[in-house]
Amino acid sequence: MMRTGRSFGIWLAGLVLWLASALALGADPVVRVNVAAQQPVLPGQQIRIDVTVLAPNFFLSAPVFPTLQVPGAIVTMPDDRGQNTVETINGVTYAGIRKTYLFAAEQGGDFRLPQVSIAFTYSGDDGKPRQGSVTLPATTIRAAGAAGAPAVATLPVARLNVTQRFDRPVSGPQAQFHAGDALVRTITTFAPQTQAMMIRPPKVEAPSGVRVFAGDPQLSDAAHDSAGNTGGSRTDRITYVFEHAGTYTLPAIKVEWFDPVTRKPGESEAPEVKVDVASAQHLAGLSPTGPRAVPLPGEGGTAWRLWRWAAGGALVLVLAWLLLHWARPRVARLRRALAARRSARAAGSEARLAALLQACRADDAPAAYRALGGWSSTAWGKAPSEWAAGTSDTALVSAVDELERRLFGAGTGTGQWNGSELAGLLPKYGPPHRPVRAHRAMPAALPPLNP
Repeated sequence: MMRTGRSFGIWLAGLVLWLASALALGADPVVRVNVAAQQPVLPGQQIRIDVTVLAPNFFLSAPVFPTLQVPGAIVTMPDDRGQNTVETINGVTYAGIRKTYLFAAEQGGDFRLPQVSIAFTYSGDDGKPRQGSVTLPATTIRAAGAAGAPAVATLPVARLNVTQRFDRPVSGPQAQFHAGDALVRTITTFAPQTQAMMIRPPKVEAPSGVRVFAGDPQLSDAAHDSAGNTGGSRTDRITYVFEHAGTYTLPAIKVEWFDPVTRKPGESEAPEVKVDVASAQHLAGLSPTGPRAVPLPGEGGTAWRLWRWAAGGALVLVLAWLLLHWARPRVARLRRALAARRSARAAGSEARLAALLQACRADDAPAAYRALGGWSSTAWGKAPSEWAAGTSDTALVSAVDELERRLFGAGTGTGQWNGSELAGLLPKYGPPHRPVRAHRAMPAALPPLNP
């Protein structure tokens, strides 16, 4: 009887091992998609999407996570490395790799992630390599504007932090400015959990008597604030030139945003600053009637003065000739570079305008509005409605307003949208065609020796 019980136990243990082996051999890879946000989200709000790929045993090659293209939304994948995990599902050990995507809807609506496939190699229970593939499940993200929130992502949905610094003291005993001096003001805007491209450019103004110049912004999607939060950063360098003496107040620089917690618009600013500017400094001792009124030995006489003037004039002419021949080819190269740059800018703006006109003629309202937003922000630095209002063109304002009501209004219109009216109004606001003049070949700086 004892021998029979022992045999049964051995048989039962073997059965359990066989079942476990069968489960491992029959286990398939798994994929999970987790949207880490409560829906509906706000247009412009950046949310995290975690995609986890699980394979039995362990990976022999890392999964290649593709880029996701979602019309009407911005989807990026940070450069951070994937996170490794280990799970047990139905008694089978799975190795997992998790990757995070960042998603931001540009307007309200339902957005579906593409059901792309992810391929990889993993180890089977017998130790041999196996080819695995998973397909992302159907996942829908809903975006809708709350009360007071814009229906289109025109403002960053995050509380912005704005700081400023100057390249020289603006107050205290060390603050010394004279007419003609320049002051560089650096504005840094940080948006937590938001891409830098979503931060709107600040409005820069200057009082009368001060010229202002704005440089190209610097954008970073891997910035950190003092609390260690990760987000986007925009840095703008603004140069003020004081033309006259006086006391000037450089206005505060304000940026707008939408608070996702309170669901209300907000505003952050870099405070105004007062600058006292004195009259321009004059160098002493340069007056032609100085203390040296008595001529030196050997000086004097009309002939001596004429010789000095002739020698000085000849020296000036020689220096001017050398400077002209040195500068001429460099000026020509600079003109050609500037002409090429203007042509490239005009071509970029013309290409965006051509895509916009094509969408209008196809009566494709969503594509037309996306193209209009890209063109107006590139060519004019403004949103579509803001740019149209600035033209004072009543017909253009009405056409853009009709397009926005058709897409985002509470009661959308019926029938097919007709984009012919908007297409007929846009060409006159396109970039002017400026032909690039051919540059003449410049002569050599010096004639050849021994002709």
